[in-house]
Amino acid sequence: MRYDHVWSLLLCLLMPVASADEGILRLTTHDLPPYSYRDPADERLRGIAVEVVVCVLDRIGTPYDIQVLPWARAQKLVKSGGADGFFAGSRNEERDAFAVSSAVIAEQQWRWYLLTGNPTDPLSAGFRENGQVSSFIGANMLDWLGENGYRVAVPPRDTIGLLNMLRAGRIEAILANNLVMDKLISEQALEGTLRSVLQQNKPLGVYFSKKFIVGNPGFLQRFNNEVEPCRGFSEGT
Repeated sequence: MRYDHVWSLLLCLLMPVASADEGILRLTTHDLPPYSYRDPADERLRGIAVEVVVCVLDRIGTPYDIQVLPWARAQKLVKSGGADGFFAGSRNEERDAFAVSSAVIAEQQWRWYLLTGNPTDPLSAGFRENGQVSSFIGANMLDWLGENGYRVAVPPRDTIGLLNMLRAGRIEAILANNLVMDKLISEQALEGTLRSVLQQNKPLGVYFSKKFIVGNPGFLQRFNNEVEPCRGFSEGT
């Protein structure tokens, strides 16, 4: 699928974010294949979450600007009022405090990943008390681990860093998105070296700031009404 209507892709780390023109929906996301990523062939923003968001916004006639940022910063920018929404994120209380989630734009499973030689049950109470684990900075999974009493190692900035920590034996298990990990495992030809255990299903949506929702009555309903047909279109491509 081509994205002739994606207006901009800004890969920003420390540079200040330029303010968008009035009337343009300002969204943030992060580099997380297969949900959102820059295609090296043409520099366009693609991915299964991007496809749905772009489809919906085109259908409801909303101009937009999408910026790619480190995940923690992508969320903080929305919280501070520098952007109108971020995606793709699963629900948690911290995000619910300043933003409202849309209908589900993509599926996600939280899965534990361990080396195949490790017989530990990551769902056991003993593992929760003694196992050294981690997720990545800004992830809902990382907050969940801390809230539920796991022994959390210093987190890396992305899933690749998590995988490297696991393979190096620095942690016993990682909690990660199944589609992201499956893609990394395939790319690095690691099939058979890792095993996974389902923790829970955590579908993903677009989080729009409460300020934006209040200032744009009816927008969220219009957005949600188009999600299902756009998901069907995306999944059929």
